[in-house]
Amino acid sequence: MKNLNRVKGMSFGERLKIARKNAGLTQSDLGKAIGVSQNAIQKIEAGGDTKHKLALATVLGVNPVWLESGSNSAVSESSVSVTTKNFSRSDVEDSIKLTLLDNKLAAGDGYINLDYPDTIRSIEFSRDKFMEIFQRKTANNLSLAVIDGNSMYDPNNEEMSLKHGDIVFIDTSIQEFKNDGIYAFVFEGKARIKRLQYLSGYRLKVISDNPTYETEILEKDQVEQIHFIGQLIKKMPMEMFDL
Repeated sequence: MKNLNRVKGMSFGERLKIARKNAGLTQSDLGKAIGVSQNAIQKIEAGGDTKHKLALATVLGVNPVWLESGSNSAVSESSVSVTTKNFSRSDVEDSIKLTLLDNKLAAGDGYINLDYPDTIRSIEFSRDKFMEIFQRKTANNLSLAVIDGNSMYDPNNEEMSLKHGDIVFIDTSIQEFKNDGIYAFVFEGKARIKRLQYLSGYRLKVISDNPTYETEILEKDQVEQIHFIGQLIKKMPMEMFDL
């Protein structure tokens, strides 16, 4: 297996090709895993741009920052490798598994790389329950993350806010701001989960539901620097009690 951390001075497409081969996947396999054609993967590896960078990193089990820029460690100790079997339309298993997106995403000051493992790495649903909850047939472009911090927790509106330890489900097919809502995104090298609201002049208001946190305003040039991971669509509270 190639040491991916030694791959320097290469383009995104070259890093993608090496990571794909390192994962033992063909261009067709990788395309099926993220919902695009083999030809699309070929074009990306040849230097074409793509909005599926986060999905590619997730499937290949590599650090998305490394894949995009070549910086930071390629693979963290707790990264999750997803094989094409999870996404195969012909798979007749009775369950659907959702896997961890990338360690933890912060709902505080934010960070993208952590050195300690998560307690939840995947959740498996029966197919019927999965369809009932998510209104979709496959787990394509759907990942889970664990909230770390309470900047998105409003004690006066617990149902709609995010508490430390909550599991959230992210639609990673949404790679840009679509409408007001809660998004996972990377800004200035840090992964964050915040409520975003559109302002005139192509600006965004970055809102922490916790009233003790200040609201931020991102100007147009700052908004253009955001790398969107996806939009949050569901949450699952996780609290443990002694019996």
